[in-house]
Amino acid sequence: MKRRFLTNEPSHRNAYDLFEGRWASDLSEIEPSLPAAGFAGFRQDGRPLEAAAHLGRGGRFDGYDVLELGPLEGAHTYQLEGLGARSITAVESNSDAFLKSLIVKNMVGLNRSTFLLGDVSRYLEAPGPRYDVIFCCGILYHMLDPVELIRLAAARSDRLFIWTHYFLDQPRLPAMTMREVRHGSLTVRLHELTYRHRGLGQFLGGNQPKTRWMELPEILAALHHFGLSETTVIRDDPNGPNGPAVTLAASRPGAAPPSA
Repeated sequence: MKRRFLTNEPSHRNAYDLFEGRWASDLSEIEPSLPAAGFAGFRQDGRPLEAAAHLGRGGRFDGYDVLELGPLEGAHTYQLEGLGARSITAVESNSDAFLKSLIVKNMVGLNRSTFLLGDVSRYLEAPGPRYDVIFCCGILYHMLDPVELIRLAAARSDRLFIWTHYFLDQPRLPAMTMREVRHGSLTVRLHELTYRHRGLGQFLGGNQPKTRWMELPEILAALHHFGLSETTVIRDDPNGPNGPAVTLAASRPGAAPPSA
């Protein structure tokens, strides 16, 4: 980012303008003076509420230590704090999105959230704490090895919330190459897609040139294989505007809730 020195009055708008034209989220939801444009994730997106309803306690995350994979610009982080999470660790590999999340954190006063810049799989495979729930929204379909992400997440938590696109053979999806991949005794079909427009400033995909989509039955099979066998498909939208998508909650049988 080019160094800038400002001489006007300090404001949240100055920080917002550092990424003018490159925000994915509608920050007017939290700061009415900002332009009303982008994805309404701070208040209108119901997925954090769905996660709390299925994996929380009484529809909230009070007492929960949450790991959020791919927070993008902190909209869901904001909601997770509002749902009472004791702590949120949010790991983001896109450096621009990471900096935007810090702007949002400062703007709304998030005080129980820590944003980390780096690869989510590298974070999960390193020694570290267990989490009461992992919130994985909009990232699984951006992974080169999505099965490995499920395996690593299952090793660090008894509860996993997922929203993701999945592969379904239909003509409106871009061309993908199918390959079978083995993970121990589990064999899955992955559908490989090469990113287009990865060099654009508004690119919000993964940190590799390619990604691999899973099929829905195989997402469920992988969750079962790695111990998160109590699964609820909250919503399946095979005709989603950007491709088939599923919202689901998975947990380990007999998992005890955290102490409040």
